[in-house]
Amino acid sequence: MDMIVVLLGLVILLVLTLKKVPVIYAAAISVVFIAIFSKLPVVDTMTNTYMTGFANFVKSSWLMLLLGAILSKVMDVTGAARSIAAFIIGKLGVKFAIPAIVIAGGLLTYGGVSAMVSCFALYPITLAVFRQANLPRYLIPATIGAGIFTWVTMLPGNPQIQNIIPSTFLPTNAMAAPVVGIVCGVFTLTLILVYLMWEANKAKKKNIGFVVDEETEKVLEKTDEMEKNGKLPNIILAILPIVCVAVVLNAFKQDISVALLSGIALCCILFFKNITGVQKILTDSVSSAAVTAVNASAIVAIGAVVKAAPGFTQMVNGILDFSTSGGNPLIIFGIATTLLCGLNASGMGGLSTTLSVLAEPFMKMGVNPAIMHRIGVIASVGLDSLPHSGGIVAVLAISGVSYKEGYKYMFVVTVVITLLALALALVLGNIMYPLAV
Repeated sequence: MDMIVVLLGLVILLVLTLKKVPVIYAAAISVVFIAIFSKLPVVDTMTNTYMTGFANFVKSSWLMLLLGAILSKVMDVTGAARSIAAFIIGKLGVKFAIPAIVIAGGLLTYGGVSAMVSCFALYPITLAVFRQANLPRYLIPATIGAGIFTWVTMLPGNPQIQNIIPSTFLPTNAMAAPVVGIVCGVFTLTLILVYLMWEANKAKKKNIGFVVDEETEKVLEKTDEMEKNGKLPNIILAILPIVCVAVVLNAFKQDISVALLSGIALCCILFFKNITGVQKILTDSVSSAAVTAVNASAIVAIGAVVKAAPGFTQMVNGILDFSTSGGNPLIIFGIATTLLCGLNASGMGGLSTTLSVLAEPFMKMGVNPAIMHRIGVIASVGLDSLPHSGGIVAVLAISGVSYKEGYKYMFVVTVVITLLALALALVLGNIMYPLAV
């Protein structure tokens, strides 16, 4: 019964958000439901457990979100994002608008830029590209999410934390099982592009195109004028602020806040003639970052309540007990990892939990640590993208798209297709890394 309560609490969250109930209220209702039926003290759960999780996320992410929002606004207002979009459309054409964004997001992430920052950097570019290609805005979150959350994480050598965590439990490095990682990454990217372009073509047949709100119209009018008067930044210069963020972050090993400030400063220096309405830029950035931080914190904090509920412990113990049942260890490991990532609403949390328990005994059973590393990474990008994931909330909030409008497309690219990739990885893993006897 306790396990069912946790699952029902998450179902309530999904239903309410799809019904367009604001995330902050949907999360609170879900928490109260879980607390009451898990026999947790409701007031203490809300004021301590839930709010501690809420505050911790704000503490860890606020400065990054604010600086990311400022960088996004400055790239937009100065015409840098429009310049990049015009280059993409001009060189690749409307037909390849979506693949260009998905691959660009992957390159940013593989370059060491965090997924959240990549989202802020990509959004104004994606908005301009979608406008020129007349693509529906409800596909923007799925297109950005597909680039930063999925295929690129599976690749060997990726510097993101999910490809680093396994090396703390296993004698491996970030290049572990490269063939499996590359094959699954390419497989995932291919399916994502086929699906998103199919959705885009379907929208075109229904005459569904790009629709702007009043705020977007103002920005686009300004960049339209820049393009008409030949004042859009040179494409090489337009890309430099984003490159600067990646270089400062990876080459100089600075904090993400320093890297973002460097990108903002460079953008302002390069395109200072195009900057107008500084106060509005700063005000809008605060509003954007605040909405993202509050919505993401409200969802992420549910994880703290779920972990405190008796049902969570029962589910974890059940998964781990099943792992020693004598079945195929790679399959058990992959399923256990993705299920725990779903429960934690975190690829990092679920992967760490599974490895901490299963890494040593499975290696003693003869499982190759390299394939465990790669399977774990691939499994961590499946169910971690359920509606109670902070990353999903953030992408939707940054894109200005509701759950009802955008989540189903995100679900296909970040859950369905990634689970298919996990199945492929398990098949390849058992063939290429047979159990040592």
